[in-house]
Amino acid sequence: MSTPGLSFKLEIALHTILCIRQVYPPNTFTRRRAHGVPVYQSRHPQVCSYISEVVAAIGKEMEVGRVRRVTVVVKQVSTGLPMERFIIDLGYLGLDKIKERHQREAPLLGAPLAEDLSLMLRGFLIRLVALDSQLEDNRGETTFGIILETDDDLEPSGNKTADGSAAPWVPALASDTLQPASRSVAPVHHEPLLNVKAVETGVIDIRLMVQECIAKTGLDELRVDQG
Repeated sequence: MSTPGLSFKLEIALHTILCIRQVYPPNTFTRRRAHGVPVYQSRHPQVCSYISEVVAAIGKEMEVGRVRRVTVVVKQVSTGLPMERFIIDLGYLGLDKIKERHQREAPLLGAPLAEDLSLMLRGFLIRLVALDSQLEDNRGETTFGIILETDDDLEPSGNKTADGSAAPWVPALASDTLQPASRSVAPVHHEPLLNVKAVETGVIDIRLMVQECIAKTGLDELRVDQG
């Protein structure tokens, strides 16, 4: 799967998350289909423009294999606290193949056939949409942020603007990012991760995880049916 194709799937996922978690009213979205699965797309021009710009910026980092994780954090407006995180981890198994493909239009060896990849992505989208019925509702008005983590923990290369214009990425709040489990001997509250779906393309592996935050549940266990 090429990085432009992956960027398009990421855009679908972002729109769908905003709809099913009701960050914006459901009537501001239109229903689409991708790989035979009902998904959603915002009808608001500013939301569409923002997501397109973010995905384009992420796509530039994907092309050089620098993206480690993309997180959509849904936050409560009144408190600013994270309610839940949708985490997409990326693993580049064939970065050299991707670079070779950009240099010459050769097929990516080891990548699945188009039909097999479509089935993988169908399963990914089915599990994503199904999360809405499994997660607790968010209380109050919510907003969202999109966090990009690079493999070297340095700022995205797209932030180095030649014309002095404002950089597209700003440092994320520590409270919004996925925190590693504490190694403290004393028991501490934590926010367990639920592994939702993995797609292994042979070139770029994708893993979707979700995390309900303590500020939302008041619990230190994720109560989701994993069957």
